[in-house]
Amino acid sequence: MNKTQSGRAGELALALYGLVTSDGRLELFTPVADDDHIDLIAGMHGGLPAFGIQVKATDALDKNGLVEARASYPKGQVRDDPAFLYSVLLLQSVAIRAAWVVPSGDFNRLAYRAAGARRETLEFRASPDRDDRFARFRVDPLRLGPVLVARIEATPADAPPQWLLALCPSS
Repeated sequence: MNKTQSGRAGELALALYGLVTSDGRLELFTPVADDDHIDLIAGMHGGLPAFGIQVKATDALDKNGLVEARASYPKGQVRDDPAFLYSVLLLQSVAIRAAWVVPSGDFNRLAYRAAGARRETLEFRASPDRDDRFARFRVDPLRLGPVLVARIEATPADAPPQWLLALCPSS
């Protein structure tokens, strides 16, 4: 699969695992256009959207046995919002072999950075089974639904997330 196909497979896998492992409590929606780093929007069944997720997926480990993923932004526009998550998936055929759910603030702090003249790239590198800087965000794939539901339930309902305000600017 190419990078685009792998990414879409990861989005579909996360949506499937989230729906099934939450017993249908979690809703994951795909935006019509993916031009703002939000691949999925999550909320509770019957509720409003709670947070956005950027999904990164790969089907292979690098030469060091690590999962690699990159997020590239225009310089100075790295997304940092408590209601924005990264989910990194290691796919094995149609199964998720390893998964991470990382709040954007932690992802931004822990990821390696490569800055060019116009773009800034965040590089995720983590082991699917050893302790490293992202180990505390590793999630058993069969717990993805409950982990995402818990994040939604812990989100204060008094203010909309910044990423949602950006999608729905006031007139």
